[in-house]
Amino acid sequence: MEDYILMAAMYPTMTSGKVEKYLVRQGDKVAKGMAVAEIVAEGYFTLLSEFDGRIKEFYVSEGEYVEVDTPLMEVELEEKEGA
Repeated sequence: MEDYILMAAMYPTMTSGKVEKYLVRQGDKVAKGMAVAEIVAEGYFTLLSEFDGRIKEFYVSEGEYVEVDTPLMEVELEEKEGA
């Protein structure tokens, strides 16, 4: 099963941001709360993963500006034992 890490609104009036740098690569394992990207939008912010899994694919390149809620990357979710 997959899910997506989206461009999050880092403050209430944020409508877009720039992906300054990814802190993970395709195939890397991520955990909920782990830093996955540096975002620029009236300051620097760190985007955190909301999931446990592996980075499957990137949809936005470093340096690109995108709207809030745009999928940045796809995560192959970790299967929970006993599920």
